[in-house]
Amino acid sequence: MCHCLSIVVYQYAKFSSPVWRNIHSFVFAHFLFGIFNVSLRFIHSSNHLTRLLSFAIPLLCSLVLCGVGIADEKISIRNAQVGIDGHFRVGCWASIKFTVVDLADLPRTLTPIIRTVDPDGHGVTSTLPEILAGSDGVRVQGIFRSGKVEAPVSIEILDGDKIVAQQAIRVDKENAVQCLRQDAQIWILDGDQPAFEAAASDLKKNSKHTFHVANLRSLDQEMTDARSLDSVSLIVLNGDTNPPETTASAIRDWTRRGGRLVICVGGDVDQIQSGTLSSWLPVQPREKIEIRNLTGISQLVPGSSPLRFLGTVSGARFRATDGTVIASELGHPLAIRNAYGVGTVTMIGLRLDQKPLSTWNSRAELAIILAGLESIWKEAIGEQQAAAFDTGLNPTGVTDLQTQLIHTLDHYENIPRPSYLVVLGWSAVLILLIGPIDYFIMHRLIGRPQYTWFTLPIWLTAMTLWSFSSTSATNKAELQAKQIELLDVDLTVNKIRGRSWLNFYSPETRRNTIEVDLQSISIPTNENSVDYLSTSWIERPEFSYRGMYRSGGLDTQKPTYRLRMDNRGIENFPTRVWSTGSVASEWEVEINPGTFVEANLNDPGTGRLTGTLTYRGDQELSEWFIAYGNFAYFPKSSRRKTQQSLKQGDTFDLRTARSNMLRGVLTGQTQTSIFNDRAENKFANISREEYDSLSREPYRVLRTLSFHEMISGSSYTKLGNESLDDADLSKLLELHRAVLVGKFSTPITKFAINGKPAPCVEQDVVVRVILSVEFELTDVDAPPDPSLLKTN
Repeated sequence: MCHCLSIVVYQYAKFSSPVWRNIHSFVFAHFLFGIFNVSLRFIHSSNHLTRLLSFAIPLLCSLVLCGVGIADEKISIRNAQVGIDGHFRVGCWASIKFTVVDLADLPRTLTPIIRTVDPDGHGVTSTLPEILAGSDGVRVQGIFRSGKVEAPVSIEILDGDKIVAQQAIRVDKENAVQCLRQDAQIWILDGDQPAFEAAASDLKKNSKHTFHVANLRSLDQEMTDARSLDSVSLIVLNGDTNPPETTASAIRDWTRRGGRLVICVGGDVDQIQSGTLSSWLPVQPREKIEIRNLTGISQLVPGSSPLRFLGTVSGARFRATDGTVIASELGHPLAIRNAYGVGTVTMIGLRLDQKPLSTWNSRAELAIILAGLESIWKEAIGEQQAAAFDTGLNPTGVTDLQTQLIHTLDHYENIPRPSYLVVLGWSAVLILLIGPIDYFIMHRLIGRPQYTWFTLPIWLTAMTLWSFSSTSATNKAELQAKQIELLDVDLTVNKIRGRSWLNFYSPETRRNTIEVDLQSISIPTNENSVDYLSTSWIERPEFSYRGMYRSGGLDTQKPTYRLRMDNRGIENFPTRVWSTGSVASEWEVEINPGTFVEANLNDPGTGRLTGTLTYRGDQELSEWFIAYGNFAYFPKSSRRKTQQSLKQGDTFDLRTARSNMLRGVLTGQTQTSIFNDRAENKFANISREEYDSLSREPYRVLRTLSFHEMISGSSYTKLGNESLDDADLSKLLELHRAVLVGKFSTPITKFAINGKPAPCVEQDVVVRVILSVEFELTDVDAPPDPSLLKTN
């Protein structure tokens, strides 16, 4: 009775307290009920030895348990900070910092551990480097990912295998620490930025997105790893901003991986040219100037009021060939944008925190345009359809391209799964058997209704045996896996970024060890130049089953697994019999220029691409095309012949290419011309394919998300692109970047399951090569290029 009541109290304590793992509640309950047991035995027993044992045994057990469970009072965790000003996005990497104080007489080595959850509710632990704490305290920093918006984050300090200190950080909307959805916007601003603050305020009122604005100066010491900025959508700096080297490096890597950076230069040209950011910025101000007219800025915002002021405003001058000019005045660029990696850097030659722009009525709209977030603004004011996010229950359970990618991985042709209709149909058959059919046979045909006591268990047993045998036959398959990989070969910064997703079918219930490595096939890589490599669970931005937006946190009935400290594997990853497990790996490697593609591409100012491209890769590149601007370029070939693959040494001359509108290629757009001879009129009927959210073609899915904004985003696909938003290269096509897209047959990422190579039955690799394009400024007085409308 004592032990049963102890377990009940222990289970209650687990679910009510986030620090249940210290088992204090169990110890306390066991001790209380042990004393209760002692009292009863003392009263009812006449044997002195029985009385003594009944008192000693529960007391000793309680003391042993107390020795195991009670934390060391000399060790404490203080000043814990999570995310960006206490905010982070679910499924994204976030920073965590805390101070460990040890008041013990002798120094000892301690191991910090961060405990979170994955979307399925499994506990996930990440081990941080060992520390030697003292009375002055040691500042510890690390990164983590949370798979639930309401799941707590726990910090544990281990001395050997013993937990000596623990702190659970509660995460919800009512606390200082909040976990936001993946469509939330977190902005970091340097100082006062009236334009961006007004934009965030307006979007909070009119948009479905959540917005949080943080101040850079309070976060300088937190930016030591670019992954800690994974939740950030926008960073706005001034010309005199000079962050520490670690912060500047983090901002650089964050921008290269898809971030949006805006710099308001003003008259601080010398400061930015000599600052910590100058070594990598793709746009640089040339000189300080005095500006008298801001008509170009007011024209940038449609319907805005004129900018009138007396005198001059200090500003910066840019070179028009440094990027894409957004606004100009008398031929001089006032705002310019260029790409860095797959991210963007936008510079405006004025300070937005100074008059006249700080008090301009249209300053919020200007900030949105500079940030490149026009799509969110249009959605907020009702110009963009958002029906895909507001339809209630989705019958397919797919509302994001990431989820579609997961469903593609989780489908095995040789392991058929019955549909919901089949399951409902057999359930209806069982109900008919034990109901009307059994009634008709027993009552009408046999006339023995009492036999139902025997026929009911017979029907149920037969159905159970049939279900078990059919299930065993259906799932009679060995360990197998599927892999999808997305490779970004960015020759503008000489980096390769790989993202690989693995799903494997497990024929048994077991704990698995997942390991990741790189192989130097197709692209020469140097293992010593790996910038980072992380291996973790796959995010699911859904409200449905196994989604990150569902309520709940840690499921204590599910096993916990551990992410390796070197970020190249997972230990004790649990899978159940006849189920699948999914993991993802991400890495970045330096590449030598010219080892994959040699290109000499040029835009003569017409928006059309010219030049040559020579392929140097080892693997053949199939189903390839080049995207630039609004066009897609293919090699000329007969319609009856399959397009030839690019082989090592092949040269592609764009003068011999056939081209088509990129949007039409991606959406399957066709045009049918109808002639009316009597009226001598010609009508064009333009149609496009509907996007299939249940499609299991990896190349189609990855090609769609690569240019999701180009094809009108969710208004076409009816799906969001929250998790893989940084994989959308649409914005690069407007910034003098060409993208070579194709398929490989062998991935670079190698997965191993329990020490053996993953037995992949299907591998799909999509390669995207980002190329720089030399461009000439457009002469508005020149006649149009005859090939501008050429779409052969």
